[in-house]
Formats: sequence, C-alpha cells, structure tokens
Amino acid sequence: MLSACDSSKKDKSDGTYLGGEIINPKWSYILLQKNDKIVDTIPLDAHNRFFYEFTDFDPGLYWFWHRENQLIHIEPGDSIMLRVNTLEFDESLSFSGKGSERSGFLIDLFLQWEEENEGFIHHYQKEPKDFQTLLDSIHQIRIQKLRKFYEKYDNVSESFKEIAEASVYYDNYRRKESYPFSHYKKNDKLTFIEELPSDFYSFRESINLNNSNLRDLYSYQRYLNAFLDHQAYKGYCQDQSYNTVSFLHNYNKIKVIDKYIENSELKDMNLYRTGRRFIENSNDKKGVNEIFRLVTTSITSPEVKMNVEKLYDSHKKMEAGNIIPDLMLVDAEERMVTLSSRIQKPTVLYFWSYYNHMHLEESHKKVKDLQSKYPEFNFIGINVNDENDKWIKHVKQHKFNPSMEYRFNNVKDSRKSLVINSLSKTIVLDRKGKILNSHANIHSIDFENELLAYLNQ
Repeated sequence: MLSACDSSKKDKSDGTYLGGEIINPKWSYILLQKNDKIVDTIPLDAHNRFFYEFTDFDPGLYWFWHRENQLIHIEPGDSIMLRVNTLEFDESLSFSGKGSERSGFLIDLFLQWEEENEGFIHHYQKEPKDFQTLLDSIHQIRIQKLRKFYEKYDNVSESFKEIAEASVYYDNYRRKESYPFSHYKKNDKLTFIEELPSDFYSFRESINLNNSNLRDLYSYQRYLNAFLDHQAYKGYCQDQSYNTVSFLHNYNKIKVIDKYIENSELKDMNLYRTGRRFIENSNDKKGVNEIFRLVTTSITSPEVKMNVEKLYDSHKKMEAGNIIPDLMLVDAEERMVTLSSRIQKPTVLYFWSYYNHMHLEESHKKVKDLQSKYPEFNFIGINVNDENDKWIKHVKQHKFNPSMEYRFNNVKDSRKSLVINSLSKTIVLDRKGKILNSHANIHSIDFENELLAYLNQ
C-alpha cells in the first residue's frame, strides 16, 4: 500500500506523500495503521527521517505509531510532513505542508481535551443545571476554533467537516453519558437519571452510532463506549450497582452492542474491546466462558474472531490452578534462564518499563516494602522492553536487586502468553509455579490480605 521512495527523485506535484522527523526515536521505524490494520512499517533513515508515497490508499483517518500514537487525516494530493519529540509526544507533534492543517486541527482539539480533563471529576459533582452551563462554556470555545478553521480554510472537504464537527461535539456528549455514574453524591443512579432534565439527552436524536467515517476518531470512540456503558447499566440496574468490570455489565453491554451497532466494523471493534477487557482482567471462569461465547457468536470478521480465540486460549492457560508457562528470561548478567528455575518459593511477578518512570519507581518502592513484610515470598521484577543495554542501565542506576530483576527474551510472545495488557498486572504463584492469581495488583488495597490468605492456606 505504501512504498519507499527517494524524495530527491520524485516530482511532488502529483501523488500523496507523508514524511517527517522523529526526535529521540524509540524505534527504528514508524507504523501506519487504518481501521485496526497495519498499513505499512516505514523505516527511519540515518537522520531519523522518513519520506513515503502512497500508491493506492483509502483517504481518511490514519494512526501514526512510534511507541505512542496519534491521528493524521490524509486526502488525495496531500504532502504532509510531521515532526515529533518522543519525550513529549502529543505536545511536540506538529504538521506542515499541503493538507497538514486538518491534522493540526485534530491534535489541537486532542490537547484541549487533555487540558479540560485535568481535575474534571470535580465538575461531575455539579448539579445538572450547573454541569450543563459548564459544558456550554466548553462548547463555545471549541465552536470558535471550528469557525476560525473554516474561515481560514475555505476548501474543506465534506468528509473532514464531519470529522471536525464530531471532534467539537462528541466529547461533551460523552461527558453527559458518563455524568450520572461520575456524580458521587447520588447513589441511586437510576432515580438520578430519571430526574435529569427532560432534554438532557436530546442530543442522542442526532447521533449516528454506525458512522464508519468516524470509526478511528478519539471523540467518537469515547462517546460510543460511554453510550454503550450507559445503556448496559439499564439492563441490570435492579440487580447491582454500576460496575463496568462486572460480568453483568459486560454481558448486557454485548447485548446493547448487538442492538444498536449495525455497521459490521464498528460492531466487531466494540465487541472485541468489550470481550478483551473482561477476559484479560477477570478471575470469573464461568463469566469468561460466557462472554467469550457471546462475543465470538456475534463477531462477523474471521480475523477479529481469531484474535479473541487466541486471547481466550492464553487466558485459559493463565487461570488459577494451572502451572505458569515456562518462558525464557534474561538475567542481569545477560544469561538465559527459565522462569521455572527462578521460582523457589511463593513468588510475586510484577512488570515494569523504563518508559514509564513513575510506575517504575512506585512499583519498586512498593515491592521493597512488601518484601520486608512478607519474606516468605520472592518478588521478581520483569522488564517488558526490548533493549538489553537500557534495561541493565536502569537496574544499576536505580540500584535494584539484580538477583530479582529479569527481562523477557521474547517480549511480544511472552506478553501474549501471560496476557499482560497493563503494567499494573501482577501474578502470584505458589512455590511450585502454580498460579494463585493472574489478575492481582501490588497497589491494590486488598493485595496484602491476599498474600496473608495464601500463606494461611
């Protein structure tokens, strides 16, 4: 779909191009993705730059990946250059060249969303009238940006107008869907929803839940998820309180997706994400089996269904009572060792990345405290990055105990085998490597009680 080209030999008056420069690169390449599918892997040159020509492409939103990701909007004839510093990815990302104004508008609204959301949980505690007033003021700022954009660029395509306007409107729509569940003053959520002003959700009449043009847009995805969560709650509100990680919530959410989402790509995307989140994080064996059955019954894409099946198979191997997969690790002296050889007594496995410094420091600080309280356990830290030298440097720099620090020999396969979807994941094993809990969290307020319970078994 994309092919490398020498920019010095190309006539850029025709064709569609994407190029750029990565400051402080983390990979030797970038990824371009559309609709959950990798379009191409684009290598960086010796100066950390790239330049590519689209030879046959589908206009619209693309994901640009270089460890982190952002959206780019590309239309025929565009010649877009980007520049990003990985130390401040979103804040440093800039665009230039023909067609770049559209991507610039999207990143501007994305950064505004992040700024608005700092401490926004406090705004959810406002009464409905005051909350609506706040949203109206936010909307006015956004709509002014949109008007200025239209005034400056008078040849905006209808396709991008739809995307731009959705970026302006849908974030506030999402906040209104989430409002009852983030308003902690009211415990009876159903009654609170029923007592909201009659026009509080009138915007839903204009919503298209099956708009494939908006499929990859942050604002649209966030809204769909919030709407589906809201509707799912109505299916079990008489039985339990609002809980997005419960079996009942996810069971009803799948039913809601089947009811409201007709577009096959959007339906499969939301079914997959709902199923994945539950399967990856639940110890409810019966519930996992039922969610898996429902999701795979409704998904239409063979590829998406296969991904769910692979995830389910990995999860089954990681259920409590099974022996943990015997993966290959690298120790601090760069020797290959098996995971099973490191398990000599009850063991807690926790994971870290040198790209997340706050988590790196907090997790090791927590483990130091836990190790002193529970010497019956070994606490083994496993790094999830690829670069051995950087890992060794961080182990030495932070003075971690090298005898309890390892990294995966094959990061990608190991993360799949252990179903590691988050650095907060913690795995507790007995002295023989039998899994006691594959969905623990060392930072949970219940974690120490779990350790005590295992010791008293």
